[in-house]
Amino acid sequence: MNTEFEAVIGLEIHFQLNTATKLFCRCRSSHDAVPNTNVCPVCMGLPGALPVLNMEAVKKGIGIVRVLNGKIHSRSRFYRKNYFYPDLPKGYQITQYEASLGTDGYVIIKIDNFEKKIRIERMNLEEEAARSIHVKTGDVLLDYNRSGIPLLEVTTYPDMRSPREARIFLEKLRNMVLYIGASGCDMEKGEMRVDANISVRKKHSAGYGVRVELKNLNSIKAVEDALTYEYTRHVENIKKGIPIEKETRLWDEFKGETRSMRRKEESHDYRFFPEPDLPELILSEEFIKDVVESLPEMPDERANRYVNMGLPVFYVETIIRDRAMADYFDKVVSELNSPQKVAKILVNELAGLVRKKGHNFQSFPLKPEDFAKLLMLQEEGKINRNQMFLIINRFLEGKGTLSELVDSFSANKVDFVLEDVVKEAISEGQDLVEKYRDGKTGVIGALIGIVMKKTKGRADPKEVRKLLLKFIEEG
Repeated sequence: MNTEFEAVIGLEIHFQLNTATKLFCRCRSSHDAVPNTNVCPVCMGLPGALPVLNMEAVKKGIGIVRVLNGKIHSRSRFYRKNYFYPDLPKGYQITQYEASLGTDGYVIIKIDNFEKKIRIERMNLEEEAARSIHVKTGDVLLDYNRSGIPLLEVTTYPDMRSPREARIFLEKLRNMVLYIGASGCDMEKGEMRVDANISVRKKHSAGYGVRVELKNLNSIKAVEDALTYEYTRHVENIKKGIPIEKETRLWDEFKGETRSMRRKEESHDYRFFPEPDLPELILSEEFIKDVVESLPEMPDERANRYVNMGLPVFYVETIIRDRAMADYFDKVVSELNSPQKVAKILVNELAGLVRKKGHNFQSFPLKPEDFAKLLMLQEEGKINRNQMFLIINRFLEGKGTLSELVDSFSANKVDFVLEDVVKEAISEGQDLVEKYRDGKTGVIGALIGIVMKKTKGRADPKEVRKLLLKFIEEG
């Protein structure tokens, strides 16, 4: 970033709410259906069709407003936002405008160990447009399955001063929305979309530069990259005396540059007026209270709790990044009150195994209470760490129940004398022993492997290493 100029960045984020049906009709809200099969007169915009509000979408919207520290309004209303585009069958979008579901929120982010508040202006419910598919012939195909899917629009104030701040904010915002299960937040599927507004001014000046809107940002990385490019472009133009135009620009990920799309519209261009087919949305205090009380513990609250448990910051940040992993951790700790030990093995070992097996912590077949039992057995000395993971792997491969596998290892635990097996391995691996004595100490791992194979994984690797070093030194 140039030391003379600073960016002024605001974001508009749209989350597709994961309700079973669309916002104003009972068509299924789905990404995987055959094009134009989840449609009806309402979401196709046919004359005479009347919208009926989906209250499940309202609940999810309230949840997002709450976790973003916003003010939930008991009275709000919908408006018609008029513009003409092929993906908008009615010629207008039903959205909220002046009377929003929520306003005045904020998110606290950390920048280089400093906290910064990013203010949120408003949070609006609105309907999704259809999906436009551009084909090689130049034609545009329209899939109206997406038309009418509920969205929650989050609009920030221009509080961010660098593309990096925007990225950090979006990563935290995405995690918060994922935590409450309001949206899948998959940007590749369009479940989370970001439009970025940027202007550039001299540092410490009070005014704003000319604002440009950036679209076609299909990942958080793309947001950061596009803002970085646009910041550089603005600075270079300002230095050369080239005027910046107020416009909407597209990000070309392949060329790594933005290009002009159209002149930026103002709000009056949309001719907003209240939606005549929908009454004012009035929510009771009890309704709002029920939604708020159903929300889970949020990442920042969880982080504070984990720090108080004595967990290192790295483990805390890793665990809270994934709600399913955090839930798994909490359940294991409730069975085995050793949070530091559980965090270490969960982050450093089990998480890798979960990914390797193609699972996440929500779908992982090894239940947290069963993992806790295995850790207890390890603490009691009935199995060692290596045996524990052998049991887990064989369980995942369907080679027996956990109790059967644990019994099998316990029954065969002392059917060998470890010292004899280690001596046998040294005898068979004399070439490795000589390499070790020549200074290639890394070969000790291969010798340990020989012992573990001979004992069918039942030996303790730490004890094996200790005996190997002892016998090799004795000569």
